[in-house]
Amino acid sequence: MSQTATSTKRDAEITRFKKLYKITLKSIDKDIELSREDSAFGVITAPWFPVKCYYALYYLESILVHLIDGCAYGFTKGGHAGIRKKMYGLVSSCCISFNQNDLNIVHNLTQVQNMPAINPGQNTKNDYWQKNECAQSVAKKLMEYKLHDAKIGRKWNLHTKKDQAERKQFIAKEQLMLIDFFYWYRIKANYRDLDYIDFENGIAFNEILEYLETYYEAFNLYRDGLVRQINLLFKK
Repeated sequence: MSQTATSTKRDAEITRFKKLYKITLKSIDKDIELSREDSAFGVITAPWFPVKCYYALYYLESILVHLIDGCAYGFTKGGHAGIRKKMYGLVSSCCISFNQNDLNIVHNLTQVQNMPAINPGQNTKNDYWQKNECAQSVAKKLMEYKLHDAKIGRKWNLHTKKDQAERKQFIAKEQLMLIDFFYWYRIKANYRDLDYIDFENGIAFNEILEYLETYYEAFNLYRDGLVRQINLLFKK
C-alpha cells in the first residue's frame, strides 16, 4: 500500500473515531440529564455508564497517540492494551502532559506494592479525595485488578515457586497510571460484575445519582485534557 493510500485510510479512521466519540458523548450527557430530572432513571443508567465513558475516552486516546507518532493500535482489533502502554510511554517521555500532577505519574507495580495502607476510616472523611493517600489507594486497587487479570490469563498457581517467580517478574516490569481507572472499571462493569451497584440492599436513588455525578466529573476532567491536546496537534 502506498504512503498516500495509508494516510487516507488513517484519516478515515480518525474521522470514524471522532464520530463515534461525539455519538457516545451525546449519550453520556443525555444519561446525566435524564438522571438529574428523575433520579430513578439512574438505576437504568448506572451499570453501563462506565462502559460508555471508557469508550469515549478510548476513541480520544486512539486519535491522540496516532497524531503524535502514527500509532494505529486504537484502530485495530485488540488495541485496548496497546493504547494503555502507548499512554504510559508518551507520558513518561513528556510527549503528553496533563494539568493534574497525579495523571502524569506512571507507576511501576513494585512502587505501588510498597505504598503504605491507609489508616482505617480515613477514606470516609470528606476531604479524603484531596489527599495523596486517595491516589495511592486507587493505584493499589488498579494493581489488584491487573494482577487478577494476569493470574487468570497466565493460569498462575501461586502455590508453586515457578509461578510465584513469574508473578514477581510481572510486578517488576509492569506499569499503571491512574487514568487506567476507566479501562478497569469498564471491564468490571462490562464483563465481571454487572451488578456491582447492589440495588437490592437499600441504595437510594439519590446515592446512585451522586455516584453518576462523581463519575461524570472524573470522566470530564480526563476528557478535557485529551481534547485540549488533540486540538493543539490539529493546529500544527
